[in-house]
Amino acid sequence: MPIEIKRLEANDHILRYHFAGNITAADLIALTAHETPLFAGLADDDCFSVIADWSQIETIAASLFSELQHLRLIRDAKKVCGVVVVGANPYLRALAISLGIITQQQRFTFRATLDEALRALDVQ
Repeated sequence: MPIEIKRLEANDHILRYHFAGNITAADLIALTAHETPLFAGLADDDCFSVIADWSQIETIAASLFSELQHLRLIRDAKKVCGVVVVGANPYLRALAISLGIITQQQRFTFRATLDEALRALDVQ
């Protein structure tokens, strides 16, 4: 699957979304189905920090912009404490920043590597 979600072993309140290849609308629908049980298990006052690893994405079409707005990592400011985007090229950075501005729910931090993202979240 081009998008995988898993909890980090070092800290189970950090989710790593790993994106690879060409992302399609079907991939985003499948992602939503995988997000639901993870977030359902959170207590009311808990939240996940998210690492969105975009280092292996070939492309996300601009036509998927509206579908991207509905992902939890974009829209759920209560259950997502923050998002660190890894490996985003300039186009993907602009896409993430635009999503954050439009939804007014998330601010994104950008890092070049997974290790830098972990340091940003104070995990080693």
